[in-house]
Amino acid sequence: MRLGGYVVRLFQPGHPFGYPSVFGRASVTLMTPSNSLHGPAIVTGASSGIGNAVCKRLAASGNPIISIDIDPKGPSVEVEGHYVCDLGDEGSVLQLLADIAKDFDLSTASSLINVAGVPGTEAASKVLEVNLLVVRRLSRIIASHFSSGSTIVNVGSISGNGWQQRLEIYQSLLALDDREARDWWRDWNKSVNVDPYSFSKEAAIVWSMLHAGELQGTGIRCNVVSPGPVDTPLLPTFREQIGDDRIDWVVSHAGRAANPDEIAQAIEWLAVGASSWVNGHHLVVDGGYTSGLLSGWVNVENAPTPKVTRVE
Repeated sequence: MRLGGYVVRLFQPGHPFGYPSVFGRASVTLMTPSNSLHGPAIVTGASSGIGNAVCKRLAASGNPIISIDIDPKGPSVEVEGHYVCDLGDEGSVLQLLADIAKDFDLSTASSLINVAGVPGTEAASKVLEVNLLVVRRLSRIIASHFSSGSTIVNVGSISGNGWQQRLEIYQSLLALDDREARDWWRDWNKSVNVDPYSFSKEAAIVWSMLHAGELQGTGIRCNVVSPGPVDTPLLPTFREQIGDDRIDWVVSHAGRAANPDEIAQAIEWLAVGASSWVNGHHLVVDGGYTSGLLSGWVNVENAPTPKVTRVE
């Protein structure tokens, strides 16, 4: 809990993540009033789309950037360093982390912004790896170097809006290590009644909330932004994944597809803006579509049935 300008955290003795408990010992950490760190922001998926838009906004505000992408060209702005990495390959990710820690003092880094992701037209195992397990691995390892005031922003999707329906599944999955999670996914993914892309984004949303809990007392915050349809190079792929009729129906209720900078605005605010009391939050940025679903002015029963894309 928080009292005044302080965080009071109650630890459950022996719990691996220190989840809050009504029993235990208390520790007090001074809250950082805003992100006052001036080191680099680390952005994955930085070469195009939302990731590039985030880099452009950060650069315009004078924030140094470390960019990561499978594309060697990097973002369209100057960065402190660009790292080429296939996030679907565990060895490449571990090497990436070693290289960044060697080249930069991550204790001064302002934020980690996990934009990179793959669509459901990729193999189901890769969808889980990149959209969930890599996000978790990067977040945990990089956060271990962070200082109070640093932030983590993950990117979900409105395709993950159903996370509450499967919360217990995600809590169980996220208690597993990466190897165990891959084994679970191989054995059970066809029985969870949701396509791999939506599953990975639902799980990433839940992970972001859980990670905010893990980080309580450190002064490091974690939030997640879920965009609706965005006019990026990936939009045609999502049309292939979900179907033109369903995408057009969602866009019609949002008014239009977003441009990448409109999503980057929200990410920038959570990463380096005046958002110091926002933690563990799932921020939906979709032009009002989700609010329509929740309040009833959008009736999903009238929607075209989405395609279910599963690539083995």
